[in-house]
Amino acid sequence: MNAAISVDGKISTRKGDSRISSYLDIKRVHKLRCNVDGILVGISTVIKDDPLLNIRFTECMSTNKNPVRIVIDSKARIPMESNIVKTAKDIETIIAVTKSAPKNKLDELREKNLKIIISGEHGKKVNLIDVFKQLESKFEIKKILVEGGGEINWSIVKNNLFDELIITISPLVIGGRKSITLIEGKGFDKIKECAKLELSKIFKKNNGEIVIYYKNATKTIL
Repeated sequence: MNAAISVDGKISTRKGDSRISSYLDIKRVHKLRCNVDGILVGISTVIKDDPLLNIRFTECMSTNKNPVRIVIDSKARIPMESNIVKTAKDIETIIAVTKSAPKNKLDELREKNLKIIISGEHGKKVNLIDVFKQLESKFEIKKILVEGGGEINWSIVKNNLFDELIITISPLVIGGRKSITLIEGKGFDKIKECAKLELSKIFKKNNGEIVIYYKNATKTIL
């Protein structure tokens, strides 16, 4: 998981402004994208930011191929005019939905070259554990970079689906009860239930700090 936050743990203002990262930190993230099989976000990020989720601002030494884009989208709300849909013919893209997703919308997405994973019952959320298993077994996607918002970050943490947490702390104080924090969702009820992390590294870069926590030792290229 990778994210940029303010000193008080916010990833956006109450009005949704999330432009926290510096240009140099954005370059670092794109370099990080060079070393993964897939980039995962939630549908809220797609609707709010309309990202491309490709590699720019850097050249990958090993390959020029973009990672597979993975969108968690229970009801297939992704706009047909979004950048992700419009570029799916050039960049492999997977949408993970539940049985609540309209069949006609899924057919439209398939026509635009998007691949569909159905995992989760009607009225429920996407079963992330099953999705991760399918990504590995059916698509050979083993290393995923999560660049989601607070809700998808909570789902990843709650389901114990991350190995490493990379946080850029920008020297900003955003404040606000309605500002989005790094991890939203329901949250853990008791401290003993919380995800336990180990501090791996701290870098001071670009007028801020990059802090890396991990559960299992893995190598990260910054």
